[in-house]
Amino acid sequence: MKEIIFDKNNYSSYKDFYIQLYNELEGKKIPDWEDYDYLHYNAGLLDEFLWYCHNDNIKYVFVNFDKEKIALKKNYDDYEYGIVIKVFERFVKQYPNNKLEFKFEEDKN
Repeated sequence: MKEIIFDKNNYSSYKDFYIQLYNELEGKKIPDWEDYDYLHYNAGLLDEFLWYCHNDNIKYVFVNFDKEKIALKKNYDDYEYGIVIKVFERFVKQYPNNKLEFKFEEDKN
């Protein structure tokens, strides 16, 4: 099973998440998505884009994404991350050959 790790500490904004996801899943190589750089940072497009990869058996690991803090929506990034998390939770429920894991690592600073 392929594993993709998203570490929130490596991002300056939610847009960095989309950049990594689009690159990791090789969006440029999917004909229907080649013109949608980084899914235009849109969760609606993310939902549809993941469907194109639903048979790929991927484990998505979200590191340092505190769902409780994100749910408070203290800033716009939290709002966007909250939607992304919901999309992924629904996706792995619908396609259980894919997995979703949340974990925390100590801040190295």
